[in-house]
Amino acid sequence: MAKEQRSKQILQLLEQRGTIDVSQLCNLFGVTPMTIRRDLDSLEAQGKLLRTHGGAILNNTDILLEQPIHLRLNQDVQKKEMMGILASSQVIDGEKIFISSGSTLFHFAKFIDNSKRLLVVTDGLNVAIELNSRNRISIFVIGGELRSNTLSTTGSFADEMIKQFNFDTAYLGVTSIGLDGSLYHGSMVEIGLYKKIRKNSKKIVVLADGKKLGKNDFVCVGKLGPGDTLITEDSVEPWLVKNYEELGIQVKLAR
Repeated sequence: MAKEQRSKQILQLLEQRGTIDVSQLCNLFGVTPMTIRRDLDSLEAQGKLLRTHGGAILNNTDILLEQPIHLRLNQDVQKKEMMGILASSQVIDGEKIFISSGSTLFHFAKFIDNSKRLLVVTDGLNVAIELNSRNRISIFVIGGELRSNTLSTTGSFADEMIKQFNFDTAYLGVTSIGLDGSLYHGSMVEIGLYKKIRKNSKKIVVLADGKKLGKNDFVCVGKLGPGDTLITEDSVEPWLVKNYEELGIQVKLAR
């Protein structure tokens, strides 16, 4: 089969499934992994897909549609795991913590082991399921409407429930962080939850890669300040680190 025909079928499969594996394509087309990787690299260069570890996902360019969580979990996995490992080392035995939904926060939850007694509140179903195997961690899931693209619970029920809790530390994910420390999301549905978490938490820890720093997004949901922590990748520009440190924010670089 010619490369052009394979490429067309690869894109059709992506439209149907959202994600594909190199091994699946090898079996389907009867070609080597090297051939499929070249096909995927070529399609990525054309902006038609995004390469992941072992495959590819559809390149979603619709600014009004958030990529499904199962796709984002396969993007920048190494960066997210490095930040997750660093964040997990900050968790203190006996703490009461909040963990927000999101792909980076899921990778963080994976590295919270069973050596610490914790009370965890989360709006992320996948975070709760991941932590459920630890018998020393008590888990509360915020109720509300389930968003299928994020596996998070939102709405007035979630906002009312979160008011009942006080946290030692809240671990959050955002779509971007402004130069003044403002935290942004691409959707209005998170604003009530995040503002209440900011009020009811002694400390905020945000996990965000370098692409999210120094940028604004649709809606501001809070702000980092003195005593809070930003965990990001070690390749971030030094001037950005200095900018946040001058605001009193502790910046930790995942290596």
